Amino acid sequence: MEAHLKELQERSWALRWRNPAFCKRLLYDALQQDPTPDPGNRPLQFNLAWLERWSGHFDAAAKLADEAFSMMDPKQDPEGWSELLVIKSVCVYSLGELSKADAILGESLEILGAGAHGPAGIEPLTVLANMCAYYHDYEKAQSKLQEAMSIADRLGLVYERSHILQTLSRTELRCGTVEAAVDAAKACLADALEHRNAVNLPYAYEVLGAALVEAGALEEARRCAAKGLAASQFSQDQRVACHLYYVLGLSLFEEKRFDEARAELENGLLNAVGADYNHWMRSFYLKLSQTHEALEEHRSALDYLKAYVTLQKKMFTEETERQSNDFRNRMEFRLAHSKADYERELRTRTETLNAELQEANTSLRELNARIEFNALHDALTGIGNRRMMSKFFETTRTGMAPGVKIAAILIDLDRFKSVNDHYGHSVGDQVIKAIATRLSDLLHEDETIVRMGGDEFLILSTRRIGADSLSTLAEEIVREINLPISIEGSEDRTVGASVGVAVQPNGPDLEYELLRNADEAMYQAKKTGRNRSCLHSSLDVSLPQGANAS
Repeated sequence: MEAHLKELQERSWALRWRNPAFCKRLLYDALQQDPTPDPGNRPLQFNLAWLERWSGHFDAAAKLADEAFSMMDPKQDPEGWSELLVIKSVCVYSLGELSKADAILGESLEILGAGAHGPAGIEPLTVLANMCAYYHDYEKAQSKLQEAMSIADRLGLVYERSHILQTLSRTELRCGTVEAAVDAAKACLADALEHRNAVNLPYAYEVLGAALVEAGALEEARRCAAKGLAASQFSQDQRVACHLYYVLGLSLFEEKRFDEARAELENGLLNAVGADYNHWMRSFYLKLSQTHEALEEHRSALDYLKAYVTLQKKMFTEETERQSNDFRNRMEFRLAHSKADYERELRTRTETLNAELQEANTSLRELNARIEFNALHDALTGIGNRRMMSKFFETTRTGMAPGVKIAAILIDLDRFKSVNDHYGHSVGDQVIKAIATRLSDLLHEDETIVRMGGDEFLILSTRRIGADSLSTLAEEIVREINLPISIEGSEDRTVGASVGVAVQPNGPDLEYELLRNADEAMYQAKKTGRNRSCLHSSLDVSLPQGANAS
């Protein structure tokens, strides 16, 4: 049995890069049959901890590493002990306990001694580089990766080299050197494919896809992400699947293919929720909010933005609490040495945490303000949307006396469909934005303009309610809309407008009656030749200017 376990362990360790899922099945089956370790070899928990760590199952990896620690002697197997410390540091790092992870890595390198310059030193150096990049210490991160790469090249360690290149690509991308990130990712993918490195293959596609998106090669990025998703099923790591779905969604979003982007981002969110990855859930919530906003699905956009804010606040609270507990534990230990130092650092840390909390509250207030703004404004033009219109009527009904008159000017662009059909939606969007700006410039601050959807606009006013002033404004609107519109990278375009004007006294049916009458007047303008304005027949021509003011 001992010979069989030794052979199984050696075989699974040799195959760990090529077929991790197969190795895990073999080892778990063997562990159930005989959990007693062979005193002369590393326990099966050692191999399993390594495999679970690479699958992103950090709780299982940490538990297996602790079991392996209890069965091993650092003096007899310093390299194995160091590897377990690396696994523990990665598990701790995944929880956000960066200082603790850093200390564990230092212990890992220390226990290796001179062996830190051999194969066993590559893993702690690579993980340390990743942490340095997280801290934005890119120079130190690149230095550690160069040190690890020199060891791998000197000893011909091809699998380790692929992992180093993957970390290098991430570091270059964080640093903003996109071209270098693409080069490192391509080298990583080439190594993984050449040497059938199943563990690193999905990560190679992941880092290359992410780098290509930043480089603007969106179609190539999607191809990488699709291949990476297929490979990630083999490695069973949902973290990388989340990132690959994000690459797919982001590349489609950048091309304004919002429906397709939404589908990929929703798939990624399902993965993130299933694996309880808060970091990726937060990213998907925010991007899905932006995607629904681009699709003018404002309610869904608002729901996702609220989910993002809630999760962001939860993560910040947990991180603040964790940092406070970690700091308190360290300070209590140091209290025996220097009470004065403890109190001084405690004050400093408290002030820092308070400042961070204030900053977080400011960010949350800004997010809430943005949520409120987005809920009431059109994403393309920045003017009001239908929700703002509903809010206007609700405020008018409850805040103004019955009988106070409100004017509505309904504007429908003429020939706008031909602009979209002949020149594309991007030109159409520029036309809509230009018209919205021109209309806004004609209004007073207390007058409301909303985009009803498509090429239809609505102006609501309690200031101008007389036939003369409304006729003048309607004529100005038609004249302004007919002026040529400058289009970036194209010739100037022109459109016309049919404008309907109505006035209605405040009452229970204000919204329905006013909009119906304005709509009838607008269609009368279209029937009589388009590109003109028409006052509804119910408008009191004798009404004096500024009647509401009296």
